[in-house]
Amino acid sequence: MQITRINSAKTELLFNTGNSQQIRSKNTHNSNNITVLPSYEVAFTALAKITPPTKMKMYAEKILNNLHENQKVHITADSKYLPFMNILSETAYKKGSGKVQYKIIEPEFEALKSKYNITESFDFEQTEKEALKKENAIFLNFSDKNNPYKFSGLTPLEEAKEIEKVKSIIPQKVYDKFKISPEEIFKEGLDLKKGQSVVILAEREHIPFITKLMDYLYSKNNTKLIKVHISEDEKVSMLKYAKNEVLDEFPTFAKLANEEYLAKDTAYLNLNAGFQNSMEGVDTDRLNYLNKIRAKALAESSNARFAETPWLIYYVPTTKTCISAYPELKENPIKAIEQAYIDANKINRIGALKEHREALIHRTNKMNELAKQGFRKYHYISYDLKTGKPDGKTDFQIEISPKSKFMGPLLEYKKNNHSTIPNIPTEESFSAPVANSAEGIISVTKPLLVNNKLVKGIVLKFKNGKVVDVKADENAEILRKYIQSNENANRLGEVAFVADSPIAKTGRFFNTTLVDENATCHLALGNAYSDCIEGIDNCKSFKEAQEYLKALNINSSPIHKDFMVGGNNVKITAINPETGETKTIIENDKFQL
Repeated sequence: MQITRINSAKTELLFNTGNSQQIRSKNTHNSNNITVLPSYEVAFTALAKITPPTKMKMYAEKILNNLHENQKVHITADSKYLPFMNILSETAYKKGSGKVQYKIIEPEFEALKSKYNITESFDFEQTEKEALKKENAIFLNFSDKNNPYKFSGLTPLEEAKEIEKVKSIIPQKVYDKFKISPEEIFKEGLDLKKGQSVVILAEREHIPFITKLMDYLYSKNNTKLIKVHISEDEKVSMLKYAKNEVLDEFPTFAKLANEEYLAKDTAYLNLNAGFQNSMEGVDTDRLNYLNKIRAKALAESSNARFAETPWLIYYVPTTKTCISAYPELKENPIKAIEQAYIDANKINRIGALKEHREALIHRTNKMNELAKQGFRKYHYISYDLKTGKPDGKTDFQIEISPKSKFMGPLLEYKKNNHSTIPNIPTEESFSAPVANSAEGIISVTKPLLVNNKLVKGIVLKFKNGKVVDVKADENAEILRKYIQSNENANRLGEVAFVADSPIAKTGRFFNTTLVDENATCHLALGNAYSDCIEGIDNCKSFKEAQEYLKALNINSSPIHKDFMVGGNNVKITAINPETGETKTIIENDKFQL
């Protein structure tokens, strides 16, 4: 191939390197930490055979020609340049860079900020930028002035195709099928106060919904601070190509962000789509390791944040996630997402959330009344529906502490007087079990997503509260490693009762724990919810709370992984250990209380 300069006019590439080494090429001049490069385009002797990714890789190599070992890279660009950003990130890691971070500009969000004259931002964002400058990070900025597609030598048609990859394929009339209600989410779900700051985590396909939510916050709630995190592929590049040292170094700004969110009573909204399969090709051992590092680094600040500030995980499907739930429509993703939106309206109880909340509160109160009477042990037995006799697949017992209480659907935050619904959909009444009480065998009702891999046909055996045997029809070793690599992941942290759920009535597996766990009864490996323990509010520090939970034998772990155990073939009985008396809680997928 040949690289030919066809335009000698100078164009600003805005490679702001802060205090770091300047990126130099012939005929450049530097001013105010901005490197100005002559405009180059790439001409190939066999252009038809050179793919756009190859052209972009060549340009990325040119940009990073003088990258230092372990030097961090910060990339700012409009979202339409994401395909190039991902190639640039991959190239940097292959050259031995430090962590690569993105700042992605979303035109829809910027338009809203301009409309409502929003200029505020969280303090940690500036702190992060200053810290990177001190570490001599490279700052790369791309815009229409220095279009990386053009500088890579892409034709207009090739550029249009790259931009098309970032855009949603969903027509607006299909988006309109999902009747998302900002007022219901923020008032009934998050119990948001006037002016309260909000963090939103979502997928790129959710942008029309995010825009609607942001517009409500700016116009109706007087909110000034909104931080949106769109799931991108930057983590994939890091896991595939970064050195191990990059995984070891967890950025301190993430902890600073949590601390600022906590200080400002920032509400957390996660628009959850479920399994995106974005980690395909990633080494699960490296993913496990990264998650472990993150959990350890953020344990105290995350626990404090989720214990004191309102949060809500809200189901919003995407074209990627709905295909597994609607396999009959896999050849027509638009029709599949349209049906998923229609079903999500019912699953999320849109328009009827308040009434559903009251019904669940009544059910939870019944469970707590039973526990106070001494019925704190629960026996799960599966039956053959044809013979009506136990089939031996599930025969399991677990007990809650005298200090445990059932919750659902509300979480109460006394510090700032919030009463929120943490999950939508929600169909459960849940509590925290005694960590060493689990005994017996469980045949898990539905597949379990672990590190973006589906583990199917799971059978778990418990003794003295611990998982002592793991079997599965598919990906058993992934589940075993997951349990082994996370402290106390071999014990249970949640017991939850669900019956007569509209999710179960669809007969579908949605491939997302948020939805699937609310289809039927479930348990959870790992961490217990401290809110389920009476007296936890009296603890004055994270350390004191951990000691209090340990004394009660309540599990503490960096992970929390729900798995399903219920269904119309599982009968659950409450037992009073002191008297031996029993009461049926659930039978034929119906509450019996």
